[in-house]
This record gives sequence, structure tokens and C-alpha cells, in this order.
Amino acid sequence: MIVSGFEGTTLNARTEALIIDQGIGGLILFERNYKNPAQLRQLITDLQSLTTDNAEIPPLFISVDQEGGRVARLGAPFTQFPPMSSLGQADSNELAYRFGLAMGKEMRAVGVNMDYAPVLDVHSNPANPIIGHRALDSDPEKVARLGAEVIRGFYDAGVLPVGKHFPGHGDTSQDSHLTLPRVERALESLEQTELVPFAHAVRQGLEVIMTAHVVYPAWDAERPATFSRTIMNDVLRNSLHFDGLIMSDDLEMQAIEDQVESIPELGTRASIDLFLICHDLEKVRALQNAMMIDIESGKIPRTSIDQSLARIFKVKEKLAAPKEDDLNFENILKENQSLAREMRAFFKE
Repeated sequence: MIVSGFEGTTLNARTEALIIDQGIGGLILFERNYKNPAQLRQLITDLQSLTTDNAEIPPLFISVDQEGGRVARLGAPFTQFPPMSSLGQADSNELAYRFGLAMGKEMRAVGVNMDYAPVLDVHSNPANPIIGHRALDSDPEKVARLGAEVIRGFYDAGVLPVGKHFPGHGDTSQDSHLTLPRVERALESLEQTELVPFAHAVRQGLEVIMTAHVVYPAWDAERPATFSRTIMNDVLRNSLHFDGLIMSDDLEMQAIEDQVESIPELGTRASIDLFLICHDLEKVRALQNAMMIDIESGKIPRTSIDQSLARIFKVKEKLAAPKEDDLNFENILKENQSLAREMRAFFKE
């Protein structure tokens, strides 16, 4: 139930212990893990070999934040696509699908099986310091339509897309990496704007959704969405009928720093399945220890853990190693460079 960051560009004893001894379910890649595509492919092969050699361990989620634009953890020669707003400016379903397929093929060629994209936030606040061009558009219906095409492209490439940041980070005026934003919008406005892309993506089969560390008083005046049972369970699970994986945004952000001790209980009660910690391995161990204590004490119902594990295993059963035809990275790059140029022609600052 934990996805963790790790150090190094090759498999080392600390990372091996993280997987074998601590039972981490997934890893997130950053620039510190990447030198070139061949090195990354070997690293991921070595990481996954720890699970294929042990029948009791399911495959790892190998994930990355690769959206295009300024959020791209894997540098050249990976295609440097323009931000997703270029897709909204082009307003082409076909282009959106081709983008998801193209980026997904690059990820799959090196062994990445999960990408934290697309952004399904509606860019409804021009002063937003964190979303901006990362969003597809300011029109919720257009975001829903194009977002679904990007998602379809990822799936056809064999990569799990992660829609983010539920229930919508587009109207914030603060950065949740630095503080806890609040969106003071009426419930009707939230439902007609923020929820539209997510509701459509769920109907189209999206299996993983990432939360927003944002407070929405219309739903819950006290807790950020990540820890809000009202938002995650009542709205996402029950109202939108989402039965896939709910994943927290990075739990090291300043927005939720003062709630670290309560994360396991708050998260599981809010229906979180995957807890993301991007950097500090001591926090990973502390979170695990706290979770085990809370389960043993009854603070966290065992049924919640069982339900999360069942959802995780259901998704992981679909993960498959790339075929030889998927691994021709050079050919994929050639095709994708022309697509990136096509997208840049639409991009306006």
C-alpha cells in the first residue's frame, strides 16, 4: 500500500531491502534514478526481477511524473512534449489519443508501467500557481473529453494512467507543495466544474486516481481531500461509483506535514489504497510502523486493508512485461518527435 522514492541509478542493497523486507508495492522515479534509457531499462528490469523471482510478491508499480511541459522527470532523449494545454488549444480528440499512446509507448519501452498523468484539473483560476498549462483547458467538458482520449492512449500503450488531482486542483490560488490551499466554491459549482472530468474518466474505465491536498469547505471544512471520508468515500466511491485505486499525492508536502502521525488512520478511513512518499525513506518506515500499530490496536479496521489489497492485486494482475516489439525505443522516438512538433504548433503561452 506504499509507493516510495529511492536513491540510485542501479539496484542497491537499500532498495532491495525496501522491496523484499519492507514489502513496498511500488516505486516512483526521479531525475536521480535516470542517466539514459538503456540504464533505466536495466534498473527497472533488476527491480522487477525481485518480484518475478518470488511468487508471493506481485509486480511493482514502477511510476513516474511525466506529463509534458515543465513536469517531465525523464529528460532527453525521451520526447520533450509541450504541456497538455496544447491539446486543449488544438481541441482534437485524435491528437489527445496520439499523445497518450506516444508517451505511453516511451514509458513501456523502458519498463515504466504507471504514469501520473493526465491532469484532469479544470484550469478555472488564471492565478493558479501550480496547475496552469498542466491542465488541458478551462472548459470542464473539453477537459473530460480530451482527458478520456489521453487515458485511452495510455491504456492502448500498456501503461496505467493516473488521473489527478481529485476532486480538482484547478481553482486553487496556492501551491499545496508549500501550504494547504482552500477552494471556497459552492457545492453546485464544484460538481458542475471540478467533478466533470473525473466522473467521465471513471465511466470510461480509469483505474487509478490521485488525490489533492486541498480543503473544500463545501464538502469538508476541516480535512484536505486526501484525508476526507466525505470527499473520497462518499463522493468518489459512492456518488461517482469509482471502485479502482485511490492514491495520495506526495505525503511529504507542506500541506499535510502536521498530520504525519495520523496519516495511516486518516488515509485508510478515507479509502486511500496507495500512500505516496517520494523522498524520505525514514518516513516510509515510520508510516509502515504506524500503520501496523493502528491495525493491531483496531484504529484501522482490517477490512479496510483487505479491501485495498484486493483492489491493488486486481490492477496488478493486468500488468504485463513489455514484448520485444514494444522495446524499439529509437523507432518510438522518431515517431514521437514529429508528434511533439505538431503539438507545439498549437501551444500558446
